[in-house]
Amino acid sequence: MNSSFHPIVWLVAGCALVVTLGCRLPTGITHSRWAMEHPDYAEKYAEGAPKSDPIGKVKQASDARFLNGAEGTYVSAGAAYRSRTGAGFVADVGNENYLTSYLTQRMSVSGAAGWDQASIGLDTGLRLQTPTRLAPFVGIGGYAGMNWETVEADDDGVDNDDDGITDERGEEDTEYDLTMASIYPEVGAHFWWTPHARLTGFGRYWVTTDGRESDAWIVGGGLAFFRK
Repeated sequence: MNSSFHPIVWLVAGCALVVTLGCRLPTGITHSRWAMEHPDYAEKYAEGAPKSDPIGKVKQASDARFLNGAEGTYVSAGAAYRSRTGAGFVADVGNENYLTSYLTQRMSVSGAAGWDQASIGLDTGLRLQTPTRLAPFVGIGGYAGMNWETVEADDDGVDNDDDGITDERGEEDTEYDLTMASIYPEVGAHFWWTPHARLTGFGRYWVTTDGRESDAWIVGGGLAFFRK
């Protein structure tokens, strides 16, 4: 995918966020009871901590334990770098479930593209995080799909471009790998914009079955909407 598409993707995601949230700033910046729109949280903190209880105020402002059992849909995108193919772009859309307030499971359809390669497949993973509004996390994930890339083919004895000339200078071919897979560690953080909308930033290192030259560093962000 051409890099000129990158800002367009982020612009669309940003516009969707603004429209969905009605141009509001995050709640809870000036009020400690940040998630009163959620019935479980509202019941727990109906009265709220008094001004003379700063510890209680901090607890209200950070507590996200009510998310246990929440389910949501997310989109994410980011930049990737492989030593063999250089820079690229990744994106996925999927579902994420809070198995507990501190552990989530996710699965998505994921795609990646660089200057000379692309892949599409399924991505899944687990994240262990703090049950707080700003929630650092660590995780592990896996990807399985199909990969194809353009490679030099000027010495393989085949007329790859069907022009009647074999192995001319600059001749290329496309190689397919129908069973590419990877596992990866992940670190990042969530921030809850509202009790139902969450922002995420993450970093990953893909270890692929195609060898270390196909391993990839990935840095990206995402937006999720949850229901319970």
